[in-house]
Amino acid sequence: MPTLLELLQSLDEQPAGAVIYAAKPWTAASDAVAVAFDAPPSDLAYLLEVELAQDVLEVWSSWRNGAQPNALGICQAVIHYADHDAYLDVHH
Repeated sequence: MPTLLELLQSLDEQPAGAVIYAAKPWTAASDAVAVAFDAPPSDLAYLLEVELAQDVLEVWSSWRNGAQPNALGICQAVIHYADHDAYLDVHH
């Protein structure tokens, strides 16, 4: 099973309509899966929809003048959104 870090680095390759589930507590090293229509593994918790995670990263980039987050920055932004229902502030 991929880590959350690995899965988030391949967001564009995930199925349309897929939902990301990951082991808590959410970290870059958490086991993760993107599920389109199947039930998720029972040991993983809902994180975000793939499309919403992509939106989180677009906002991250937009708020930082087009910069792109590194792999850990991707995880940080997505986990922050999942935990707080808010985009990661520019000062983080």
